[in-house]
Amino acid sequence: MKQYDWNRTDKRIMTDGYSREVAVGENLMLAHVKLEEGAITVSHSHAHEEIIYVVYGKWQVKLGEEEYLLEANQSLVVPPNVEHSSVALSETLAVVATNYRPEWRDNSDFLLHYNTDNHLWAV
Repeated sequence: MKQYDWNRTDKRIMTDGYSREVAVGENLMLAHVKLEEGAITVSHSHAHEEIIYVVYGKWQVKLGEEEYLLEANQSLVVPPNVEHSSVALSETLAVVATNYRPEWRDNSDFLLHYNTDNHLWAV
């Protein structure tokens, strides 16, 4: 068993506008995600289901052809293999539950996350 303290920042993985720390179980992961306003996640899909829970902020998620605005105390289930993307409309804190994903632990998915304010080519 392992205890995780989300108040510590020494284990947090940071990319431009996006930071994440993960709690890792045998088969499940829980991510504590902080987003700056304007942070985006580019369109992608994966074989894992995710459940997003927004603690505070506004996070717009495009799931297939549908768009959802998630605010405090709202959740969204992202089914496996469905194309999705997002943009933080304000500073946001969310918790995301999913199957074990090594790319979350080693940050090899960092190219999916950035803040558009710092990337002219994204305009």
